[in-house]
Amino acid sequence: MMSFLAQAFEYDIRIRLDDDRAPPNGVVILAEDITEGVVYENSGVKITAFEVNHTPVKPAFGFRIDYSGRSVVLSGDTRVSENLIRHAQNVDLLVHNVVSPETFQRIGVPPAQTANIIAHHTTPEQAGEVFEQTKPRLAVYSHIVLPNATEEDLIPPTRKIYSGPLELGEDLMVIVVGEKVEVRRPAKP
Repeated sequence: MMSFLAQAFEYDIRIRLDDDRAPPNGVVILAEDITEGVVYENSGVKITAFEVNHTPVKPAFGFRIDYSGRSVVLSGDTRVSENLIRHAQNVDLLVHNVVSPETFQRIGVPPAQTANIIAHHTTPEQAGEVFEQTKPRLAVYSHIVLPNATEEDLIPPTRKIYSGPLELGEDLMVIVVGEKVEVRRPAKP
C-alpha cells in the first residue's frame, strides 16, 4: 500500500526536492505492516497494537500506549470488542469511537445505510458497557460517526450504563495524563 502512496505523491515530492523545500531524507516513507503485539518500544514508551472488530475490515487495530506508569488506549474503529476490553482494563484514558443512531434518523439517512454503518461501530449504550467493564480514569469520545452528532445524542444514552468520567472529544482538545487526568479545551472565539 505504501508504495502506491509514494507513487501517488511522486510529483509533489519531486517538486519539493527540486525547490530545496525539503531535505531528501525528509520525504522518505518509512512504513511497515504490523500485527498484534508490541509495535514500538523506546525510552520507556511502549505501544501495543491489538486487533479490534471492525468487520469487514481486517485487520483493524486499537492501540495501548504505556509510559511511566500511565496508560492510554485508542479504540480505533470498532464494534464492541472483547480484545479491546481486555487491553483497556483500568487505563488512565480510554479514547473510543462512537456512532449515534439518533443523528442518522434526525438527518434522514435511509435505515439500511444506517444499519450498515452502525454494524461496524459502537453505539453510546455499547460504549457505556465497555467503559463500565474497563473502568478508565477518563473516557473520551472521538471519531464520532457523523460529526454533527450532539452531546445530547451521545452522553445521555451512555449515562444509562456508565456514570464515570466522560468527555466528548473536540478538535484541539488537550488531555494531560498525570496524577490527575486533565482536559483542556480550546478557547472559544
